[in-house]
Amino acid sequence: MLRLMSIPIVLLGLFTSACQTSMLKQFESIKPGMEKDDVLNIMGSPNQTQRVSGKDRWYYTFYDNRIRFQKEVQFVDGSAIYIGEVSQPAPDQTAVAVDTRNDARNKQIDEEMKKEVLENRKAYDAYEAQTRGTDKVRYLPQFVPIR
Repeated sequence: MLRLMSIPIVLLGLFTSACQTSMLKQFESIKPGMEKDDVLNIMGSPNQTQRVSGKDRWYYTFYDNRIRFQKEVQFVDGSAIYIGEVSQPAPDQTAVAVDTRNDARNKQIDEEMKKEVLENRKAYDAYEAQTRGTDKVRYLPQFVPIR
């Protein structure tokens, strides 16, 4: 009797485990051109979303056989255009590289501005001296003191 009751439990366990598909296989079934709804039906809600340069980026993090996977799907106008690993910007387009270039350009602009301010100050001082007449040597008459 005990044996008869355990058979349905074992069969139920086999059927439910056979119905589960790995997240990796589900992700691999996503194809370019799929709509957002289709991706949601296959993968469910993403772990993280982001909108960058007109692209919607959905990030999925999951485990398969104790291996952690981070995948990304990019959409433009609701259609998938990129499916795969989380894309990284080119080394010259990373935030650090862009900031370094911007800092160098800002220092160059600051130096140019300092030179321009100094030149303007010199020009203003010359104009002011000319206007006041202090740029010319003036001779004062020599008076003989009266005794």
